[in-house]
Formats: sequence, structure tokens, C-alpha cells
Amino acid sequence: MEGREKLLQINDLRTFLQGKWHLERRVQDRRAGQQGRLTGSATFTAEGAGLLYREEGQLVIGGYAGPALQAYRYGFPAPGRAAVHFSDGRFFHDLDLSAGCWTATHLCAPDRYDGDFTVLDAAGWRVIWQVTGPRKDLMLDSRYCRAL
Repeated sequence: MEGREKLLQINDLRTFLQGKWHLERRVQDRRAGQQGRLTGSATFTAEGAGLLYREEGQLVIGGYAGPALQAYRYGFPAPGRAAVHFSDGRFFHDLDLSAGCWTATHLCAPDRYDGDFTVLDAAGWRVIWQVTGPRKDLMLDSRYCRAL
């Protein structure tokens, strides 16, 4: 991706993430031919040496309009690196924004999740997940802006 050499480097990932973020997500379900949007918040709360991520929002797509919730646990094996787990303890992906960007892959047989993370500035970051496989064909474009 062009311009990546100018990205803000995050050396203390836990400190960068901790707190409350406004969340805007564009959802494209290519299989169903639908566009949608999630608007809400994401909060990273201290939990021991890690962070608990909790996402709450309103999802509108197709004929559905209603609440959407998600939770993950972030562990920090090194200051600039996180190991992200689902709330049930299963591993999801690694995250390292020390270069300002990161790519991650999660295989959820039979589907594949490819994530592209980018630090936009000191108060914003973005992740685009491309989800492909026999069950899904999605693009999830999420932008996080630090809440004041």
C-alpha cells in the first residue's frame, strides 16, 4: 500500500489501544449483494496485563437493523505486539503495529479471514477484513477514532 513508509509507528500497543473508540464499519456482503453499516463504539479495558475489547453498535444490512456485539481478549507478549483471542479463549490473530501496519490471517475452516491493519494517526486506525470461502464473501472496513 502506498504511503506506508509515513505511517505512525506504535511501540507501546497496549497504551495506544486502551480506552474508548468511536467505530464506523462498512460491510459489503458480496454473496448476498448487500451493503451495510455498523455504527458504535469499541472499548479496550485493562484486564490484568492485557486488555478486554468490547464492541457495541447498531448494524443495518439488508432487512436487518439491530444491535451487534463482539468481545476479544488482547494479551501482550511484548510491548509492541498483541495476541488476540476470542472471548472463549481460541486464538484469533497476532497484531504488531510497530511499523504502523500489519497483516493477519485467520483460518476458520472452511473460510479465510485476511486482515489489513493501518495506523492513521495518533487518534485513529483502520482494519479491513476480507473474508472468503464457501460460506462467506465479505469485506469489513472498520475505522476507529479515539473518543474524547
